[in-house]
Amino acid sequence: MKEVVFTSGLRKVFGSGDTEVVALAGADVQLAEGEVSAILGPSGSGKTTLLMCIGGILEPTSGLMRIGGEDVYSGGRWRIGDLRRLRREKMGFIFQAHNLIPFLTIIENVTIAAELVGAPKAEARSRSMELLDYLEVANRADKYPATLSGGERQRVAIARALVHGPRLILADEPTASLDTERGAKVIALLRKLAKERNVGVIAVTHDVRMLDGFDRIYRMKDGVINGGEG
Repeated sequence: MKEVVFTSGLRKVFGSGDTEVVALAGADVQLAEGEVSAILGPSGSGKTTLLMCIGGILEPTSGLMRIGGEDVYSGGRWRIGDLRRLRREKMGFIFQAHNLIPFLTIIENVTIAAELVGAPKAEARSRSMELLDYLEVANRADKYPATLSGGERQRVAIARALVHGPRLILADEPTASLDTERGAKVIALLRKLAKERNVGVIAVTHDVRMLDGFDRIYRMKDGVINGGEG
């Protein structure tokens, strides 16, 4: 299987001197296509910091990071000139709050994500409808986000994250606003997508109810991460 994410000794330090806070202390993470991994830990453990570093949103302090086999960070600096290109071409993001645009219909929310990366309008709509059908919310395509259930909105957010064909999905607490049954369905769906579309998925969570759906579990506490459990 092809490598999607590789980090070695990844650190993130905020402040300096008496105000220094080590948010991430030498994280080693590996993810291959088709794998679904969880980063588990309590609030403040460094989970979201790690996710934001992998997503190119926060710059690490030191360490090594590759995304899709591309040397992204090493030697104390970014090795890629255009982080927006990296995120646009190789990553999809799913957030706890969905972040759907309330005044756009469901199909418009997904289509706009494809158009932003250069897909022609007709192709973007076709691709979006295919994903909404795959995720069993195509019948809601012309509705607005406020009319959907929490689980349906999360499915739309997943479609939006996938529409441009990324190799990596980064999910921040994707089940936190869902009950156990709907949360389990979301994790099962992410697992199905990973296996069928050769996408790597990393989900940050503190929700121990969902751990059976992951191939590997990384546990974090006070910025320290373990080597990952299979």
